[in-house]
Amino acid sequence: MQSSSNVHGRSVFRNPRFPVAGLGLSLLDMADGYHDFGDQDAAVVRRDYRRDGVVCLRDVIGAGERARIAEGIEADRAEPGPFFRDQTPDGSPARYQFSYWMWPDNPAIAEVALRGSAPGLVAALLEAERLHLLMDNWFLREAGALNGAPWHHDEPYFDFEGGQMAAVWIALEDVSAAEGLTFIAGSHRDQPLFQPKNFKLDQPFDDVGPDYAVMPDFDAPAFEARRRCWDMAVGDCLIFDLRTVHAATAGQRPLDRTIRRLSLRYGDEGVRFRPRGPWTRETSDYLIAQGQVPNAPLECPMLPVVWPPVR
Repeated sequence: MQSSSNVHGRSVFRNPRFPVAGLGLSLLDMADGYHDFGDQDAAVVRRDYRRDGVVCLRDVIGAGERARIAEGIEADRAEPGPFFRDQTPDGSPARYQFSYWMWPDNPAIAEVALRGSAPGLVAALLEAERLHLLMDNWFLREAGALNGAPWHHDEPYFDFEGGQMAAVWIALEDVSAAEGLTFIAGSHRDQPLFQPKNFKLDQPFDDVGPDYAVMPDFDAPAFEARRRCWDMAVGDCLIFDLRTVHAATAGQRPLDRTIRRLSLRYGDEGVRFRPRGPWTRETSDYLIAQGQVPNAPLECPMLPVVWPPVR
């Protein structure tokens, strides 16, 4: 059964556990498959994830889900939501755009983020008892765009800490290693939290305090042995810890074609909401306005429980 509430003019699903319209599946139907890492051995996948902070899973996102992602992205581009951002720098011949927290107004993205394959894959990987959706986030880098994500890790950009947090990165096109992401293996374990950057300017945000370290040069030869990247086919996905350092492999080099991808971030039962600083004030204030208590467990319509499914 679908239940929803209206929060600040947005219809928010309180209980996402109902049949997946357009995918021909329900959570009950998909529950066993949620733990399927395709042809990859589950123990090996978990071992690699704990060691490196990132894994590439092959052929785990079905054609129906990919079609819904594409539909959702195009719908948001046609009528951008309140969290749409254009990060194209001045002088760039092509655009770099993203948007987040679309799912309350975007049924296609809601189906995938709340009731698709990703929640179960993450729950199985983390061996989580409970999983919340933290944020849905699409990115589009047009052919010729001169900016991509610099070296960073996700955690300093969000008002969450503790527990386990992971992102699922889904490309809608076949992606070569040069067009995808490069990670620093093990950086979720042995690196501090680094200063968050404004992607458009490639500079740290103002008012970032001393708790955040200066980002080293991860392009340096000293890190070569730790860099990881993959050629990916449609249906593959990356899952990475929100503390794992990564960047767009191409950097500021223009790509020959447009790349679309969806990133879904999840957190387990140990995650807490903690407003981080001025650079996250918009999102932290938004969650607080919906009733999320600071320095407390996640309990807010915008952070719904997506695992376990209802039987």
